[in-house]
Amino acid sequence: MYKEQCVFCRDVIRDRKASIIFENINVMAFMDIAPVEAGHVLVVPKEHYENIMDIDEWSYLEVHRIAKKLSPAIVRAVEAEAVNIGQNNGACANQRVFHYHLHIIPRYCDRRLEWSRRTVRDSELEEVAKKIREEMNNTDGSVPVLK
Repeated sequence: MYKEQCVFCRDVIRDRKASIIFENINVMAFMDIAPVEAGHVLVVPKEHYENIMDIDEWSYLEVHRIAKKLSPAIVRAVEAEAVNIGQNNGACANQRVFHYHLHIIPRYCDRRLEWSRRTVRDSELEEVAKKIREEMNNTDGSVPVLK
């Protein structure tokens, strides 16, 4: 299902106005345009689901499977020490785009846990996206050790 009013359906999935780091037939991952930290990635199903209440189980599991696959590359690319995986459901839970999405947020031990968002240039997003894509091609099988 596609929803024209949905910014993810229209601008990201259809028009590809994003720094995309991964895509398969069912899922897309791209840089968040208002990141908490450099390397903040969103993973979305290509089918439109508003939140956890209406996403089908298979799509839910596929989004999370891809998040697990991408997380080591993201952590290596931005030299993070840890990672938050998060998902908001409903306006009261701070969901701002009503298309199911999962946040992968790199974290650093010497930085306070803050959820404020930054404004960044598209070129900065693409620079980090390139590093992550390069790390996804890392075939040595290394998995970062989180602190």
